Amino acid sequence: FRCSFLSKPTDNTPLILDARYVEAVQYNLIVGKNTMVDNHRTSNRSIDQQQALVSMYWDYQNIPNAKQANNLLLFAASLGYVVTRKVYDNWQQRNKVSQKITLVKDGWECVNVPQQIPDAVDFSLFFDCSGEAAISLYPHTFIIVSGDGNGEILIPKLQNKGKKVIILARPGNENKNLERLADEFYFLDELLKSIEAYKLAA
Repeated sequence: FRCSFLSKPTDNTPLILDARYVEAVQYNLIVGKNTMVDNHRTSNRSIDQQQALVSMYWDYQNIPNAKQANNLLLFAASLGYVVTRKVYDNWQQRNKVSQKITLVKDGWECVNVPQQIPDAVDFSLFFDCSGEAAISLYPHTFIIVSGDGNGEILIPKLQNKGKKVIILARPGNENKNLERLADEFYFLDELLKSIEAYKLAA
């Protein structure tokens, strides 16, 4: 199974976008990208149409690229109603100030994680993600922007709760087991190039 506006043949040809991409963005992202919606307060319209909820959790230490923040949200918006947009790093570092400003403007919630213990970002992301999955009552897709090997632990936990898991990773920086475990797996560069190409052609 592939996401609603992407098709990826098995012969490594480029991803293809279709017109549903525009419809998803018009309905979801333009409604108000800075509005955080509680899972249990989703509109009757979304539930009645069985539109999946979508949550995106981004390990910024693993994939630091604020310029693509909006494209990531466009991807999430194509899959359903986006209820969570969280990006994790030690945002108190001086070199992260401008990047944090960009992310907040694009509608992301920047979760500050002081680096007091190894893998602190992973632990914080996994805790929040698992907690949301545990209380979500509706069809729910979780997008994890990270190729970190600790995802091997998180993916089965989400799937055991009946949630769909999509992994976005960087080529050469991904744990090889993530593609096998996730419901869908994409290399981030390939996905973002497809989104940019479609926006130019639209």
